[in-house]
Amino acid sequence: MGPFPRSYVLLACACAFVTFLYALLQLLPRWLYILSSTVEPAFSLIPVILAAFSLRVYRGDRWFAQVDSFLFLGFLLWFLGEFTWSFYTLILGVQIPYPSLADAFWLAGYPLVLVGMVAFVSPFKVAMRRRNLLVASVVSVAALGFVVRGLVLPVLSFSTDIISDVVGLAYPMLDIALLFASIMGLLLFWGGKMARWWYWLIAGAILTAVGDILFSYFTAIGTYYDGHPLELFFEFGYTCFGLAVHDRFRGLSQ
Repeated sequence: MGPFPRSYVLLACACAFVTFLYALLQLLPRWLYILSSTVEPAFSLIPVILAAFSLRVYRGDRWFAQVDSFLFLGFLLWFLGEFTWSFYTLILGVQIPYPSLADAFWLAGYPLVLVGMVAFVSPFKVAMRRRNLLVASVVSVAALGFVVRGLVLPVLSFSTDIISDVVGLAYPMLDIALLFASIMGLLLFWGGKMARWWYWLIAGAILTAVGDILFSYFTAIGTYYDGHPLELFFEFGYTCFGLAVHDRFRGLSQ
């Protein structure tokens, strides 16, 4: 297989096409509304399907089955969050259902994905170095500082909805936890065939974090709408999480 597998090409084309549609439909609110409510659930299915496939293949291996089970359940909850949001918007006619039951699904998915990452690296914890922990901590603290400076302080300065603030700020904090775990995994497997899996996990965590920060900010100032270009960060993030599972499976099978 060449350096660019077919799955890479297909997902890259899908991302490019969706980006084109978001740009094209910005002046057509109704169609943009439908696009937003259908594309995000579709992209969130990518990691669910790939994790389910990996779980089926490795169901006889206790370690991999445990890892894939947590990842599958976490990704499934994220899909349910997207599906619930779309149900609110398309069926119930609620334009921006936030906070809502969708947030309960999304927030509940984070710990499961995080546990899946930790379960994967736990057998190798004796190989972890203090330097790795230091690097991951420094990057995570820097990201936390950026969130506080760029999101927490601005949002608190003009927002009066405490519940929305708490929910909105929970997302980037959980994203940072995923980023920390991803960096630790990458440093642990640096130079090995499993390193690329962690590259995709880091990319997914960063993209999701940026999307969450922008969503919280634009929602707080009242300028978010269904079909906002910031949604692309979530769709690309789901793609990266899916590629992480794909590359881990592909790497192990070679």
